[in-house]
Amino acid sequence: MKQSKVIGITGSIAAGKSTVCSYLEEKYGVRRLDADKTGHEVITRPEVVKELTKAFGKAILDSAGVVNRKALGSIVFADPHKLQLLNQITHPVICDEIRCRIQEFRQNPDAPIFMLEAIELLRTPLKDMVEENWVVWADDEVRVQRIMKRQNLDEQEARNRVQSQWSQENYKAAADVLIDGGGTVEELHEALDRLMERMYGKEDHT
Repeated sequence: MKQSKVIGITGSIAAGKSTVCSYLEEKYGVRRLDADKTGHEVITRPEVVKELTKAFGKAILDSAGVVNRKALGSIVFADPHKLQLLNQITHPVICDEIRCRIQEFRQNPDAPIFMLEAIELLRTPLKDMVEENWVVWADDEVRVQRIMKRQNLDEQEARNRVQSQWSQENYKAAADVLIDGGGTVEELHEALDRLMERMYGKEDHT
């Protein structure tokens, strides 16, 4: 088996990153860390809740005092400055947590690949902790429809989320590997199989 490595899976919202990671995790046994889920964990921490409430008001909290992510999302994805403020509050905490988990993997690798799924990977210090950037992309209209269906949002809210993201051209320019996530799931799986065979060989991952 080749030496284990850390790969970043990134790309804009609803491009297909999670589908890529789920398939590679299930079929090829990669270790997977979802930065978005780590972020969900982070915003439950009392010190983070306090900072978010101070920045965005108590309207982001539910009746139990827990951050309502949909309410928070409606605020920050409609205003680039508020999105930047959210990132300033949460990114350092998220990056620290992810850095610890990557270090644990490097000290005791238990899989051929550690995949970090992170939409903001290329704009955070985490970019220096991965050895390759795999960028997943899809056309804007495909992503709008996916967001509407997945998150039960209207078209304008979905477009706000797409438009709030970093340009896909910026993602592509930084890609070591570029993956088209805009087709069917079957097409994506076939492309991933070809990629894994070409880059690593079947014998290393079955």
